Amino acid sequence: MENKSIVQWCKDLHEAGNELTMKWEGGGDSGWIYFEIDGETTDNEYTRALIDVMDDILDYGSWAGEFNASGTAVYDPKINGFVGTDFYGEDESEVLNANFTIRIPKSFWFTTFHVEVECNYDEGSNVAASFLVKNGFLIDKHSDFCTNLEQDLAKDFDDLFNSYDSNNDYVFRSSTDSWILERNEAVEDGDDLVFEIEKVQIQVTTEDEKAITLELDEETAKSIDELLNYE
Repeated sequence: MENKSIVQWCKDLHEAGNELTMKWEGGGDSGWIYFEIDGETTDNEYTRALIDVMDDILDYGSWAGEFNASGTAVYDPKINGFVGTDFYGEDESEVLNANFTIRIPKSFWFTTFHVEVECNYDEGSNVAASFLVKNGFLIDKHSDFCTNLEQDLAKDFDDLFNSYDSNNDYVFRSSTDSWILERNEAVEDGDDLVFEIEKVQIQVTTEDEKAITLELDEETAKSIDELLNYE
């Protein structure tokens, strides 16, 4: 039986017109590397052997820590290996100053008013607002008010997050925050009850990138082939 060769396996697939790619992503105690052929995840003895080598090169271990990493390396026959980029970031938390005013008519009966925001760096803000009452029930005007406020606050949060600027090379990553507004803590202004949102918690990350190369040189290929043929 012909000996298995990792170099020949990659070469044959490439010459047949296939794109060979290794990708990875993770951080915060979980992460993985996977292999794709023409965009389809592929798992076999060859791909697992290459992933093991890439795992050593990336050296993220168990992916534990307050960071996030992702990247892609594509097979390049010129170097007989995989070439790509690893994107690495370390996460931190910050508090932004905000100046959001919520005005609720006094005629609305409620005990507390809840506001929540969720936003990722590549998406718009999602805002959820709701009234809670201890006695009685809510009607359409409560839900209509919440719907309109959610749309207005979503724009305000988007503007706040999009304007984030750091002196420490951090970039905005996400925000998940919430507020419980008690009716008896509101400031009365004419026919309205006024609440202020003055602080918003966000998560930020650094951005760093480095070149990644997995070259199937003689030593590396020999080590992989020995495992393949032993199995």
